[in-house]
Amino acid sequence: MKVYVLVSLILVAVAVISAAPYDSRDEVELFEEIAEEVGERATRQRRVTCDLLSAGGFVGDTACAANCLSMGKAGGHCNGSGVCVCRRDSFKDLFNKRFG
Repeated sequence: MKVYVLVSLILVAVAVISAAPYDSRDEVELFEEIAEEVGERATRQRRVTCDLLSAGGFVGDTACAANCLSMGKAGGHCNGSGVCVCRRDSFKDLFNKRFG
């Protein structure tokens, strides 16, 4: 019987210790440092759809237009520098202008 009481007390002590709150500032600081590093490394490359997908010169404009359509724009094209340039008006505005 003494063994059961001792084991029960140990289990209760472990449960109480594991449920106690602890100071998690170190973890928050670690995540903030990681976020800063990722923010410094992240760059937006606008030339991917025009440069990488311009095999033969006919896929680039199509990929650029598809990318612009996925963003809600009315289309786009690759300029001379290989940068995808989306149209300023949205697909909804273009649709209303033609059919509305």
